[in-house]
Amino acid sequence: MSLSLCMIVKNEEQNLGRCLESVKDIVDEIIIVDTGSTDNTIKIAEKYNAKIFHYKWDNSFANARNYSLSKASKDWILIMDADDELVSEDKEKLLNLINNKNIKLNAFLGETLSYSGDSPDHNIYSNLNIRLIRNGKGYKFQGDIHEQIIPGIEDRNKEGIIGISDIRFYHYGYLTKTVYEKNKRKRNMEIIKKELEKNPDNAFMLYNMGVECSAKGDYIEALKHLEKAYENFNPLSGFSPKLVLKMISCNAILKRYDECLKLIEEGLKHYPKCTDFEYHKANILFMQNKYSYAIEAAKKCISMGDSPIFLREILGVGTYRPYFLLGNIYCAIGDLDGAFEAYEKSLKLNPKLNDALFKIAEIMASKNISTNEIKKKLESYIDNFDEERNLLFSNIFYKLNDFHTAYDYIKKAEEINKNSQKIIFHKGIYLFYLGRYKEALRELYKVIDEKYYNPSVYCCILCELFTKNYNQVEKLLKITEEFNEPEERMVYKSFIDIMKENRYIKLAETQEEAQKFIKPIFNLLEILLKANCFEQFEKAVNLLKSIEDNNIFMILGKLYFKYSYFSFAYEEFIKSIKTYDIIDAEALSMMKVILSLK
Repeated sequence: MSLSLCMIVKNEEQNLGRCLESVKDIVDEIIIVDTGSTDNTIKIAEKYNAKIFHYKWDNSFANARNYSLSKASKDWILIMDADDELVSEDKEKLLNLINNKNIKLNAFLGETLSYSGDSPDHNIYSNLNIRLIRNGKGYKFQGDIHEQIIPGIEDRNKEGIIGISDIRFYHYGYLTKTVYEKNKRKRNMEIIKKELEKNPDNAFMLYNMGVECSAKGDYIEALKHLEKAYENFNPLSGFSPKLVLKMISCNAILKRYDECLKLIEEGLKHYPKCTDFEYHKANILFMQNKYSYAIEAAKKCISMGDSPIFLREILGVGTYRPYFLLGNIYCAIGDLDGAFEAYEKSLKLNPKLNDALFKIAEIMASKNISTNEIKKKLESYIDNFDEERNLLFSNIFYKLNDFHTAYDYIKKAEEINKNSQKIIFHKGIYLFYLGRYKEALRELYKVIDEKYYNPSVYCCILCELFTKNYNQVEKLLKITEEFNEPEERMVYKSFIDIMKENRYIKLAETQEEAQKFIKPIFNLLEILLKANCFEQFEKAVNLLKSIEDNNIFMILGKLYFKYSYFSFAYEEFIKSIKTYDIIDAEALSMMKVILSLK
């Protein structure tokens, strides 16, 4: 059987080549419908001998998608977006499916594995999307966004007309950078809003609006839409399991744990094989400090395995994720050996689980194991030390306050890529913490990438200040006026005055104003303590004089504890108790640890 690839695209020069490369040897024609590209998208499509059509965008994905289908001439149609990539191991599955003469179905879903966050690693979400349609059977898309497939006349009154295949597609469209650059959230919400104006009770669109609000961090607004969608809950609807799971996620972030557990039980009643619900349960119980129950739930996830493909939301809830959670639980109850074993199992199941490497390193460091032994152990998990791996290891040792080892790894990364802004930035930061201020400045003044620019300027201020180059300090402080961080700037300005002239200026006149300065002051204090700049730290502590907050002593105590200044930490905790009669469970636990060391 022959195969047409049908796509709609706009300004996809960063993605299109990867997509077409993944299917070029299995498709017989490539149909590209462009909706207004102004970059090199068309040129890239031409390199793959695509048939290119132009379509005036009318805010309807379904209309554009249907136009692309109308141009297909082969037996089967493969539906992809430019930011998709067919998993190479599944090419043969796809070809076997369309060439199977016993197949009677005219449409198939495939599994979309969507990366999220800053980089394509272990944060993968699963969805089922229409991927294959038999041509000429009248199948069309409907809906301006998150378009759904509508069967042709032949299949309209049949049941079970769409098959589920285990053919997988990676999706890169929801990586943080892509979402930001394309302003996808705004575009999606505008289209969904119009759909809801037509039909305010459209449960699927209410769910989609809830997802968009959640992605923006507006969880209360998200729940308004999700709960309205849930009013007429139909467990047989394709999106219903994910609706309940999204409600659980939002409530968990808002710390509405009892509501989460109710929804989890409701979800398990309808979908007993959905491990995602059990995994949420384990996390909620852990957050409630119900450790034995959380361990039981996590182990149940492992025994269940990942959810069936039609119920799956997050990859790994039946494999590496519950092992990682067990590691966290064991750490919380002081079983470091159990935690170490659990983290190792999670890492073996998913070698890309960088968080497990950090945890393993922390446990080894807490046992006073030598740097060489920690390095040897961590490196045993890695096959190829490329640029990213060296950066990762530099960050691990930076978190352990081992700046010499962090610097060694960043130098190895630099040997691979001398021009990386990320590497230049981190190299400068490590040099600062090593007290090599002039060398740090040489690196940090090269930073122009907006992601690293602001922290580079602030670090340069400290380097110039500590080398008493006050004219340059004032120039750099002037630059910070453009950062839209008035509290951060004021904290640094006040600290400069203390360092230069031992002159203290009150940061705020009212308690309400003072609250805004707590975070930037403690950010600066942590930098100084981490860098072993004790003299400067003692002066910077004076900044807290302007803060009227009953928790100040306790927060300062926790900072001391974090960097193993236990006697100072204990003093601050005692001050908090005597002065304000305030202490929390975390601080009490720290005091217990300090007393056990005496």
